[in-house]
Amino acid sequence: MIMKNSSTPKKVPSTISRQIPLLIVESPAKAKTIAKYLGSAYMVEASVGHIADIPEKKNSIDVDNGFAVEYVLTPKGRETITHLRQQLKKASTLILATDADREGELIAAHLVEFLKPIVPVQRVEFRSVTKDAVEKALAQPRQIDASLVEAAKTRRILDRLYGFEVSPVLWRKVRQKLSAGRVQSPAMRLVVERELERHQFVSADYFDIDATSATSPTFVAKLTAVDGQRIALGKDFDAHGVLINDVSALSFEIAADIAAALQSGPSALTVTSLAQKAYSRFPQRPFTMSSLYQAAGNRLGMSTAETKVVSDQLFDNSHITYPRTDNGAFGGEALAKVRHAVKEVFGDALLSPKARYISGGGKNVQVAHEAIHPTGMLVRRPAGLTARQQALYQLIWQRTIATQMADAVGITVSVTLQTTAKTSPTIDCVFSASGTSITSPGFRLAYGFDEDEEKDRELPALVVGDSVPMQSFVMLEHSTAAPARFTEASLVKELEELGIGRPSTYASIIAKLRDRYIWSKKGDRALVPTITAFAVHRLLANHFLPLIDYTFTQIMEKDLDRVTSGEHMRDSLLTEFYFGAGGEWPGIHPLIENTIKTIDPKQLFAIDLGLHPTTGEAMLIKPGILRKGTFSPYLQCGQATRSISDQTMLDELDIPAMVALLDAQVLSIGDIDGVPVIVKTTSTGSYFQLGNKEVLPVGSKKPRTAGFLKRMTPETVTIDDAIMMLSLPRVIGVHPTTGDAIVAHLGKFGAYIKCGEDSRSLKDESVLFTLEALDAVALLAVPKKPRGSFKPRGSLKGRGSLKGRKK
Repeated sequence: MIMKNSSTPKKVPSTISRQIPLLIVESPAKAKTIAKYLGSAYMVEASVGHIADIPEKKNSIDVDNGFAVEYVLTPKGRETITHLRQQLKKASTLILATDADREGELIAAHLVEFLKPIVPVQRVEFRSVTKDAVEKALAQPRQIDASLVEAAKTRRILDRLYGFEVSPVLWRKVRQKLSAGRVQSPAMRLVVERELERHQFVSADYFDIDATSATSPTFVAKLTAVDGQRIALGKDFDAHGVLINDVSALSFEIAADIAAALQSGPSALTVTSLAQKAYSRFPQRPFTMSSLYQAAGNRLGMSTAETKVVSDQLFDNSHITYPRTDNGAFGGEALAKVRHAVKEVFGDALLSPKARYISGGGKNVQVAHEAIHPTGMLVRRPAGLTARQQALYQLIWQRTIATQMADAVGITVSVTLQTTAKTSPTIDCVFSASGTSITSPGFRLAYGFDEDEEKDRELPALVVGDSVPMQSFVMLEHSTAAPARFTEASLVKELEELGIGRPSTYASIIAKLRDRYIWSKKGDRALVPTITAFAVHRLLANHFLPLIDYTFTQIMEKDLDRVTSGEHMRDSLLTEFYFGAGGEWPGIHPLIENTIKTIDPKQLFAIDLGLHPTTGEAMLIKPGILRKGTFSPYLQCGQATRSISDQTMLDELDIPAMVALLDAQVLSIGDIDGVPVIVKTTSTGSYFQLGNKEVLPVGSKKPRTAGFLKRMTPETVTIDDAIMMLSLPRVIGVHPTTGDAIVAHLGKFGAYIKCGEDSRSLKDESVLFTLEALDAVALLAVPKKPRGSFKPRGSLKGRGSLKGRKK
């Protein structure tokens, strides 16, 4: 029984009146903060998260006996319980103040189960770690919520059943040490299928013209139609590069002729129409855990893991309210504090007339927690924060205060301009432009603009019939772009929109994916699937599609929520999931049992590249061979195989590169102090290797490797090249300000220098060996350039002949 101690405690020693309560929270940092508030009147300890779990063995769940399960202490939990039992001997009351959610309720229940207290037990909860919130919670104890505990257990049992059934299939048919999960596997599917979309995407080129005005303020008008026919934009092409709308795609020659004719003719456009409409934008909801992940990723470049850690630190140190919430609404007390802060910081004029976001946070919301917000709305820079903590706190403060500020309002003007290009024959050209004049920025004074929002761009005063002077006409070439890879932020957004998983689980799910199934290039937030991920996806999609079906996973999530509310019985949900219920869903156990016999692992592969151009044999990328304790994916063509990195991008696995890999040989080019040097070639390029199994470099337990410069090829490199490359990294000197060593090195993405945590790319690889300290210090002083700047093709002037240009 969970709370048998609450009302009928056993007889305790008479000295209990001299004892003090033992209060247990989850986080050590939170325990430290609360101990300062309560002083010597309480003992405050931490459980350090979960103390017990279902053992990772299939028979730990008795599927034939109502899915009975026994939780056991984890190794860390055993240490925690031993310590807490000693503290409990000195306690008058056990107060359980674990987090106020399903998992926190389960931790509280497990503390009772394993501590076996003989003193009264109380359950308290607080939404923020402030002195007032803690004292208020202590004055309002309650009992452990059995329905929340049951819901948490059901979720964990279901997740274990999924893993127990599906993971062994991956071990037997793909390779060992892989895992599957109820949310993890559909999330992996999203990343893999996005990569496949990108790979199959056919880019189309199209051209347009930008006309830049000679007015004040200046503005840019885009060519939108020629001779009454709208010209093509990126949205008019499908994923195969084919036009899907009734538009005209300008060729290079036509666009160049129009630009040249406009540039050399009368440089003015005539206003033919003008429209004005009111502009208004209202602020977004306050943060939930999911929207905080997204905003922190997009605005601060934080991963979900970092956002989770930093938000927990801010909560534990009483700076923000409970972060693991999916309710984007305020409670009454918080709302009053936010609106008061708006008046104090920005004045009455910028306070929204009506209170916003006081109810309703969206579908499937658990309303036990309100939206994330600072505990002190008038505190802009709490003392003692690190730079990253301050950045996240500032983001939360800005988003929170913006919610109760006035709308951003203004006027949007759209204008159409026309002229005739003196080509042969002449062509009527229509240009369009729009601009917004913000009359009152409202909430943007606090929160600014998001990445996908267009900034204020004002047009000059214009009327129909005006002749607008133009300073240039520039032809631009565009290419349709494949769908962007997911980032952690956009993956969280997609999972939330699909109703898969819960905000509190997203960080751990992405961490599991990063362990085996996704990776990112250095300095890039895009998520790239591993070769292993392609193999697992192919197996699950071809044989166990319901297990990664988004709708099925969404329904399962809703059923788990219904268990929490008491609308769905635990046993019926688990029985239907595991054994089936006679409908379309056969049950996970029968599905696995009946399907696994039909799968031939020899026929499994990750990617089919096509046929070898010479031999006609299939070229397949397969998931792994066990080598030196790790699994290495490989290319198979007939009897030939070649190892490739699991972190190889799909774009790099083209047939010419793989044919070259099959033809590549291991070349011996000499030795250094008696240690052999060889050249190896893989799917990602060639490199030097110093040493082998028999002879290793002095002081090293494994061979050393070094990459090639761009000018080097396996056929032409010499032992001198190897000596030079193996000398890297090269210490250039010491930074005069920081005292850190400045090091030159060659990495996966090119040559660079590094000083402490700072680094800069080197455009010229040859300076790796000649760059001096003063030049390196100067380079480090130059701010890093932003990525992704667009370079127009320019006007016709200076381009030379059009002959031979692609159409």
